[in-house]
Amino acid sequence: MSLYGVGALVVDALLGLLTRRTHRHLERIPARGPVVVVANHISLADPLVVACALRRARRRATFLTMVEAFSWPGVGWLLRRTEQIPVDRGLSGRRAEALQPALDALRAGHCVALYPEGRITTDPGYRMLPTGRTGAVRLALAAGCPVLPMAQWGAQELFSREHTSSLTRRPRFRGRWGSERTPRRPRITVLVGEPITAAELWAAGGVDQPPLEGHQPPEPDPAVLRAATAEVMSRLRALRAEIVPDEA
Repeated sequence: MSLYGVGALVVDALLGLLTRRTHRHLERIPARGPVVVVANHISLADPLVVACALRRARRRATFLTMVEAFSWPGVGWLLRRTEQIPVDRGLSGRRAEALQPALDALRAGHCVALYPEGRITTDPGYRMLPTGRTGAVRLALAAGCPVLPMAQWGAQELFSREHTSSLTRRPRFRGRWGSERTPRRPRITVLVGEPITAAELWAAGGVDQPPLEGHQPPEPDPAVLRAATAEVMSRLRALRAEIVPDEA
């Protein structure tokens, strides 16, 4: 078993002890072939949650990770050994160059995961940011593969954006079941949506005749990328709305 396989197995087991998880519609994850997985970003624990969901569908996750993390002691070694992909945000003006390693992974049949919001949401209620970045759609159109939306909720209680954790919360002696009490084992829900094919992405961008399969697709117009990304974000929001409790 590879280092990634061992690590994913250990993390999955630990999350089973530390949280209560529900996975819905894992059968929608393509069993093989290239796919771009997109998820809402609410927590520092999100990559662990997404990777374990994909593991249960027998898929290995290759994440787009900020290049700075590859210089962190220990973390950088692990990221390199598990073949994660560094993304240099300083190349934002050269998107093709920044995304080329991810495109190479897709053309090799891998599953590439990323967060179209680009960062953990800053919304007080952990709602998704209003717009998404176009990288996921750009990759899917170039590789001719689907985008798979995956909504998740509850990881923010395990490791929050404020660097608090259910693991280190202080005990409360007033009302064991108080409504504001953070549970020791937070409930995490993952809901997988239907894959959005490359043809559907082109159609969302107003292109009625997508490139023929096996032919090199043209560079999409920015308006096509924005419209297709808006469709992906809309589907991701709809999935999120199904699993977030009591949201106004």
